[in-house]
Amino acid sequence: MHPQTASVARKPICVAAGARPFLLAAPSRPTAPKAARDFVRAVLRRTPLAPLLDTAVLLTSEAITSSHLRTPRSAEILLRILTAGHGVRISVHDEAPLRLPAQLLPSPGGPYAAVAGEPETDYGLLLTGHLADDWGTTSFAGLPRSTSLWFELHTPR
Repeated sequence: MHPQTASVARKPICVAAGARPFLLAAPSRPTAPKAARDFVRAVLRRTPLAPLLDTAVLLTSEAITSSHLRTPRSAEILLRILTAGHGVRISVHDEAPLRLPAQLLPSPGGPYAAVAGEPETDYGLLLTGHLADDWGTTSFAGLPRSTSLWFELHTPR
């Protein structure tokens, strides 16, 4: 979460609060990130949320690519976009459990811990942590231990 938005109270970006949902289901294939980028562009292009477009496309592409690399080709990746007047919430769900890299676990020396010898770094999650106004993971009502990655981007006040 960005410090300048941490103390600002905003309406939650959820359907119950009036957000408009958009869904895309794509097979876990190398074409999934492009389909997701095109979908985000189509949803946000001609709206008041257009200033968030580039960041939304980048973070979506990273999340979808990570999902594609962790899932079998037979799996589907679900992209959900919720738009509200003050921002967008994008979530990505696949059929593989999400494992947060050690670099994203809280650390007393800073916001993220770097663990020596950690073989994988998910730079997409690092980007999400730095660029999104809020982000996290939630359990998905599907397969056991299945998780969705979500992030929010807010328009400037």
